[in-house]
Amino acid sequence: MKRTTNSAFVLSLDFELFWGVYESRGSEYYPAIENVFKVVPNLLGLFEKYGISCTWATVGALCLEDVEAFDRYKPKNLPKYVNKSLSPYEDVSNIASFNKKLLFAPELVSQILRTPWQEIGAHTFSHFYTLEPGASIEDFRSDLEANLSVAEARSIELQSVVFPRNQFNSDYLAVCHSAGFRSYRGNPRHWAYKIVIGSKINIFRRAFRLIDAYFPLSGNLTHSMKLRKEHGIYDVPASLFFRAFNKKLKFLEYLKIKRMKFSMTSAAKKGRLCHFWWHPHNFAFNLEDNLAQIEELLKHFKVLEEKYGMKSMNMSGIASMQEKIND
Repeated sequence: MKRTTNSAFVLSLDFELFWGVYESRGSEYYPAIENVFKVVPNLLGLFEKYGISCTWATVGALCLEDVEAFDRYKPKNLPKYVNKSLSPYEDVSNIASFNKKLLFAPELVSQILRTPWQEIGAHTFSHFYTLEPGASIEDFRSDLEANLSVAEARSIELQSVVFPRNQFNSDYLAVCHSAGFRSYRGNPRHWAYKIVIGSKINIFRRAFRLIDAYFPLSGNLTHSMKLRKEHGIYDVPASLFFRAFNKKLKFLEYLKIKRMKFSMTSAAKKGRLCHFWWHPHNFAFNLEDNLAQIEELLKHFKVLEEKYGMKSMNMSGIASMQEKIND
């Protein structure tokens, strides 16, 4: 007999291409980005097969066709980071001349839109780092307006936002609320996952997060189905980052999956929310191994769906449910 609980399984993917790794990776990473064009269709196939909802937090610029379109839509105010290497604007033409698919993927966006239960969310226009020195509310607002313009041109209604590097504060949430966003992805509510800027993440915290991916040091990291509302926008907090298959740690991979199933099962039994996230480019190598692991988790979800009535939801879906509860 099914024991129905009010529980949810949420997935969100940070869809970035080279925009998301511009300052940290060089041309040696181009093959990984090019492989995203294999990763996305495979993930969409699995999501459709198992009836899975997902929010694709998409860098607005990658929805465009080419550099010419980028120049038309780019913000009036560009970010003024103290660390100039964080801004990709001066290098867009150079990167695109090598292969425009490193930066632009309108065809993948179309595939996502055609697939049932998928949501296109915002990940800012240019992968904007809100808490880096030199970033400002005015420049962020300009970036967000560009993102919204691109979405409008493709008849996409943006309702959910994921901040690059999960950097945000109350001022930026207020801007998103005024722009019409209803939900954002917050960080897990544990000291090890609090917002930290760049290199300030110390070795101990990094080590804790790594171990926590295989052993539940932080507990199940599930969340109440009654979402917090911060500055008018619902926090759909993350639970765990899905770490891509690692051949060097192959002997630990089963523990990673066991740990993630533990969080899913805990949420289903207790009527809570479990939220996993990752980047498509994380799966660029060892694709078959990564897809097999994701499929194992999706099969586990179907068991929990059958046994406890757990629901697969994207970020806007759970925000809509919350609004109905509060009406």
